Amino acid sequence: MLKIIISIFKSIFSIYRLYKKKSYSIVFYYPQHFNRNSDQNVYFKILIKTCKENNIDFLVIEEPDFNSKCKRNKKATPFDFYFIIILLLRKLYSKKYTYSEIDYKIGVLFSNLFLVRFNYDNLITISQSMISFFRGFNNYSNIYDLQHGIIHKNKKDYLYKNSADLKLINNNIKILLNGPSYRDILLKSDKSNYFKSNTFVIGNTIPLKSKHHKYFNNNVLVTLQFTRDHTVEQNIMFLDKLILFIENTEKNVIFYLKNHPRFNDEIDLSYLYKIDNVKLAPKCLDKCFSLCSLHLTEYSTSVFESSLLGIPTILLSSNKNFNYFENEFEYPIDYKKINDFISVENYQISSNIVKKWASSYYDKFNEKQFLKLFKYED
Repeated sequence: MLKIIISIFKSIFSIYRLYKKKSYSIVFYYPQHFNRNSDQNVYFKILIKTCKENNIDFLVIEEPDFNSKCKRNKKATPFDFYFIIILLLRKLYSKKYTYSEIDYKIGVLFSNLFLVRFNYDNLITISQSMISFFRGFNNYSNIYDLQHGIIHKNKKDYLYKNSADLKLINNNIKILLNGPSYRDILLKSDKSNYFKSNTFVIGNTIPLKSKHHKYFNNNVLVTLQFTRDHTVEQNIMFLDKLILFIENTEKNVIFYLKNHPRFNDEIDLSYLYKIDNVKLAPKCLDKCFSLCSLHLTEYSTSVFESSLLGIPTILLSSNKNFNYFENEFEYPIDYKKINDFISVENYQISSNIVKKWASSYYDKFNEKQFLKLFKYED
């Protein structure tokens, strides 16, 4: 409770940022937990840099996550005060309205009562955060949602019953994508044809360093998937499979465990860390990839990030609800054991294969295409 009270007072003192300028070309809005192991949203970093270099007026607004341990962005405008008002107003509306309809109505209310001087031409958000609220607040702006995870044919909030999700259609949301293969997935899975004119490939907004490893160095990065998105039974299943895999592997192989950014002690991991060849991974993902030459996971999006660096992945998941990489993305190698990568030749062949595969899903960031969306491109 004290944490919430302090954040409210801090946000009140920064409210003036929403009033000192009447209009912005681009507003970036995101929840705090996207700061991850940084003090800013790593997905927006290159977009903000592009705005600065091209003299585009912009504002960054950060939504609080009172359950997150991530740092706050000191350069962003905290939305805490208004966000708590929104949470309270949600409770006042009748249950006959959908969550999306309620947020839209609250947005209209805000535009007439609270933030009457605040205006913008374009809003860029992530994880579809507050899209209905912002559509109600400003019915004439463009709203873009930046892709941050994998998209597949059954991806919730993107597709529903072989059509674009109604929340996207009703709020006229445009999608910024990492690569052409993701756009192909959406187009093939959408009978409404909404995505044909509302998806734009701008490339990967998190630049990765060059290839790291030429052989397996006995270090394995394990990206864990324990979150509240899963049931208790599913989290236990993930844990049991991982323990079994580690215990059946040679002891000279070191497993570095990296928690999911939204991990909040959903399951007890104490037994895992008692295993001799298990260690905590570095906080920085780049350091993890520098340290480890092999990746192990259930279905983490880090499969793509590691593949772009030429680091192969062993996929643990056998559950049909989570084996996206094998069924939908056609992950190009099917090795299930550490020993499959002992051979230097086999490791290097696998490395080149996965790097080529990932490139169609994650293009390099295309600044020209990004600026073109906002008519700032020459």
